[in-house]
Amino acid sequence: MNHKLHSALRPLAWACTSLALAAGALAPAAAQGIPAAYAEVALPFYTPPHLSAGLASQWYGRNATAFVASAQAQVAGWQQYCAGQGAITEVQQRWRTAATDWERLSAVALGPLVERRSMRLLDFQPLRPAAIRKAVATAPRDLRAMERVGAPAKGFPALEWLLWTEPAAANTPACSYALMAAREVHAEAQALEQGFAKLAQTPWDEDESMAAPDLMAEFINQWIGGLERLRWQQMEKPVRSQGKAAAPDFARSASHTSLQSWRAQWAALQTLAVHRATAVPVAGKDIVPIELYLRGRGLNDLAQQWLNAVQAADQAMTQLASTDKDAVLKAVKALSQVKQQMQDKVAPALQVNIGFSDADGD
Repeated sequence: MNHKLHSALRPLAWACTSLALAAGALAPAAAQGIPAAYAEVALPFYTPPHLSAGLASQWYGRNATAFVASAQAQVAGWQQYCAGQGAITEVQQRWRTAATDWERLSAVALGPLVERRSMRLLDFQPLRPAAIRKAVATAPRDLRAMERVGAPAKGFPALEWLLWTEPAAANTPACSYALMAAREVHAEAQALEQGFAKLAQTPWDEDESMAAPDLMAEFINQWIGGLERLRWQQMEKPVRSQGKAAAPDFARSASHTSLQSWRAQWAALQTLAVHRATAVPVAGKDIVPIELYLRGRGLNDLAQQWLNAVQAADQAMTQLASTDKDAVLKAVKALSQVKQQMQDKVAPALQVNIGFSDADGD
């Protein structure tokens, strides 16, 4: 078939398929608990280009820009404080905001986040105090000098240490180092914003390139990786490794923001997993969550099972009011059910092979 004719007919084919699938879904919609909007409006037959375009331009583009702004504000806070013109509490609040923006952006580490190894640079765990003290002593004066500092002395964990555990006083080498570490965070945020802007310019036409299917497969795998990083590395592993310690060694414990960190990551994972708004995402423009991708292909039973599992996990995370061992393990159990649902049913239905990542803990 002539390529131009095929390209012109393809949207019509998608629309016809969507209407046929929607018609079959109307009758059982009420029984499945599908929101009214899905029963009244024909969902598009979403494709990998639709999912990829929404992720790159809407989700990652927006969140990368927000991270740049909060990272820049954190630098300004350190500049004022280190010059003796502000309170450390103001810098602490700016750290919290930047850390939350980072956790939202990196919850599903895709594209530039993986290519640049941003997680290692900005959020190396576990914290190594000796490395931070050594870095302070070396007194790096610019970002080039910061390249010679090891990851265990950088990023949000190091700044957290210098804000809460061994607070850096104004006009000290520790404060000067903290300012350089904050500047490096900002520089990385800018690089990520540029990387995602470039990714958003990809021609997602599925007839011309495998970019969209490849990104979709990476997204599904990295979504699981993000869930496992939260479930295992950050929540369950510290509890299981507690031993005789007075309390589990959770990340963000010094700033008392472990719960806030978990919730930010889960909120990001949930947004990309299920649809919570009333409007139907516009194909090729808006974020298409996994649930609607399934529904658009007529897989309503599976989509409902997926929605139920995610909602149960969300309820468990919402009820998690402390870092108490039993409470954490209860939430972990609900997150495990989501992981199982994805691995056993959702990924196979999407014809995505699940690999292994550093986040796998079982």
